[in-house]
Amino acid sequence: MSTSFSHHVRKLRALVQHFDASSNAYKLVVLQRISVCDLMPTRSLIAYGELLLFLQAYPPDRALFNAAKRERSRVSRWLARSGNGSRKALENSALPHTSSVSTFSIDQIKWLLNERGCHIGIERFENTEFDLNQVLAATLPTLERHETTAGSDNMELIDSLTGGRVDPLRFLVAELDRSSAGPLVKDLLFDGLGLYVRITPQNRTFSKAYNALPIPRPFFHNEILKRFEAATLLDEPLPSPTPLTARELQRTIRVVKLSMVLTDRETDPVTYLDERSFRYYSLGRGISIAIYGMLPTRQLALESYIGYTLFKNGIPAAYGGAWVFGRRADIGINIFEAFRGGESGYLLCQVLRVYRQVFKISCFEVEPYQFGLDNPDGIATGAFWFYHKYGFRPTDPKLLALSEAEVKKRMARKGYRTSARVLERFTQGNLVLAMDHREHPGVYALAGLVKELILTRYKGDRTRAIAESTRNFRTRTGMRKGANADGEHVLQEVALWAEASNEKEPTRLDLMVQMIRTKPSDPYRYQQLLLRYFEGT
Repeated sequence: MSTSFSHHVRKLRALVQHFDASSNAYKLVVLQRISVCDLMPTRSLIAYGELLLFLQAYPPDRALFNAAKRERSRVSRWLARSGNGSRKALENSALPHTSSVSTFSIDQIKWLLNERGCHIGIERFENTEFDLNQVLAATLPTLERHETTAGSDNMELIDSLTGGRVDPLRFLVAELDRSSAGPLVKDLLFDGLGLYVRITPQNRTFSKAYNALPIPRPFFHNEILKRFEAATLLDEPLPSPTPLTARELQRTIRVVKLSMVLTDRETDPVTYLDERSFRYYSLGRGISIAIYGMLPTRQLALESYIGYTLFKNGIPAAYGGAWVFGRRADIGINIFEAFRGGESGYLLCQVLRVYRQVFKISCFEVEPYQFGLDNPDGIATGAFWFYHKYGFRPTDPKLLALSEAEVKKRMARKGYRTSARVLERFTQGNLVLAMDHREHPGVYALAGLVKELILTRYKGDRTRAIAESTRNFRTRTGMRKGANADGEHVLQEVALWAEASNEKEPTRLDLMVQMIRTKPSDPYRYQQLLLRYFEGT
């Protein structure tokens, strides 16, 4: 029966992205055939789980949607009853009731320690850069430091210090948290320990199959939307953010965070998510997008790194973020494997629509990794042409000319495919989607001005450059200090910017003061102030 199951899964995979009437009817037939097959802990079961996700995100009708949900429940029940051997074979699949082993930042682990849907513990230390004895020698009370000189390995040291009465992982996290080192130093120390953790689900919600938002009514698809006017969509007015109750907000944030954990990923905006900045937009066709900024202690001083999660019928389908600064943003999009080959271009443009209208962006830029640099999958799939289709063009004039020559070849020769060698050449520069013909300065341009200031006026003495620039800024504006430590950090960066650009105009200096006070707590208001500064309004 396992062979029959695998055979039907392959048939379903060949069908899922076809939406004509006969294909839809046959999908249901195949699902019904699978529903009477015995399940086995094989790669086909993992693939089946991914297909069920796609069918719930892109259902053609209610019957198929419900059939996919029934099969999801059957798989979950089978896994709940299965022995440890079966679950071990499915480790790191994120199927219901299966464990995973991975490595995460200390902040992500702190969140998981408080997550009721799982148990998390130390699995092993691997490829360590720092010895735990040396790390804890700097954090332990003086009377306990002798424990770090006994030559114990990491787990022996932890056992000795906890006496088996404290959870080892909680102990380790708490010790590093007690350190007076700043967050970036703590990250460095924790990452250097090479810690791997085992995550064991406590219920079925801790799985890709059930990590979804409740939806009152799914969107049914009669096609995969491939043809649409991208420019028109980007300008289609955005609805107001959907109001969320406190309970709905926490539920949505949990789904966002678990979407990373369950796919063995981590991004700064998700790990350091600031709940105050969370906005949720419902956009039609079963698409919704959440955007969010980061906690003040983790923010960039001048740019706003704003993350997003895109949902399709309530299921996380894509994630990424944008580094927003004035009218420009560097942006990245990542579509989860289960949903690739669906409405990827439409999803990209919906993401661009949100950022364009919320932050008034006129220029989006994509770095080469997104379309192939150190990313063989990007070359193999021709990701360059995916971005090109929606208006992105090389910023380098030579690469732009090369792309235009390739376009002519593609139009003249049916079936022509750009070679991997040419696709790799495109990764020598960024891609840009420009919606006007103006120059919009990025942070890198300001960084160049500041570097020149430090090297010429201060002979490379950065400490003196920061101190004098901050003092001059305070003198010109009457600003004594930032609202808090995070504001002080922004103050120093803005003061360097003002000094390097020789900013002395009172109205513009006042806008800078407002930016300093706003940046740590409100990225949306901060962006408005940036636009006023750059555009002189």
